[in-house]
Amino acid sequence: MADGEPGTAPQLRASDAERERTATLLRDHAGAGRLTPEELDERLDAAYAARTVGELETLTRDLPDAPRPPAPRARALDRPGVRERVVHAVGLVVLVNVACNVVWLATGADGSWWPKWVLLGTGLRLAFQLWGLLGPGAAHDEARLGRGGVRPRDGR
Repeated sequence: MADGEPGTAPQLRASDAERERTATLLRDHAGAGRLTPEELDERLDAAYAARTVGELETLTRDLPDAPRPPAPRARALDRPGVRERVVHAVGLVVLVNVACNVVWLATGADGSWWPKWVLLGTGLRLAFQLWGLLGPGAAHDEARLGRGGVRPRDGR
């Protein structure tokens, strides 16, 4: 039963929402090339004139079911513990760089700005850490290492 609720009797009266749902489905199928413009017009007229759920069902009986939308992908930060590890990694980089700049300023800020090298090193480390936590293979690696997600099959 494409339009009514599962188990709805075909003799029950159709609601405006059911008529509109059928019309939308017909338009989608016409957009996919399953119905000609003339067929669409005929079926839309019949859909808006339908009195029962059964009449609406006959309009879509020869059409395939609507495809289900793809399941939403899990976001990397939604995995257990990842958000905390990202915040910890970023916080450590900020803390180390602020401390180095404070030392540079406290010693007179003479010469070149040497904390740039600390910033470069910690920034590269952070980039690699974030790639490991959020990159495309991160969930697989965590499962393989037993740190979350799906556990390895051998029970380790």
